[in-house]
Amino acid sequence: MVKDPIRSHEASVTERSVVDRTGRPREEWFALLDAAGATGWTHPRIARWLGDEHGVDGWWCQSLTVGYEQARGLRAPGQRPDGTWDAGASVTVAVPLARAWDLCVEPAERVRWLDVEPDVRGATEGKTVRWTFPDGTRVLVGLTALPDGAAGPRTRVSATHRGLDGADAVAERKAWWRERLGRLREVAAEA
Repeated sequence: MVKDPIRSHEASVTERSVVDRTGRPREEWFALLDAAGATGWTHPRIARWLGDEHGVDGWWCQSLTVGYEQARGLRAPGQRPDGTWDAGASVTVAVPLARAWDLCVEPAERVRWLDVEPDVRGATEGKTVRWTFPDGTRVLVGLTALPDGAAGPRTRVSATHRGLDGADAVAERKAWWRERLGRLREVAAEA
């Protein structure tokens, strides 16, 4: 069973939140979009219209657009506007940022927890590393130093795996990343 299955906009964002943040219920927004002909628009155009024509805040423009696209069958929950899918997972490791960084970028360290040898496409020191996997999918790993916990320094490591081909692949990759990041936590604890 998938721990965090892909949820629709409607399941993720309450109707009360939509009304509180945008002034209208979801179905009123969708009716306005239908009347404007938005089922034939791109994602950016829908979001821009919500902001320009109705003054909706940027985050809520994106949220309503995703909800609308899902409700009208223009995209499935979890699907990106380009038709691909992403899977993500994260872990907190009890090491300083510099140590977590080394575990992600140094090949001899990375092989201890990641059972794939990615091509490194780029990195921003101490923040992100971008990989291409052998199957052509791409991964963005982000690192964030957290306030020290009772046991000392902590770092949040998140992985977003992009370019997947469907909801089943997302579920598989989420499970795979949870396992790999669990191993990262173990390796970090060994140091």
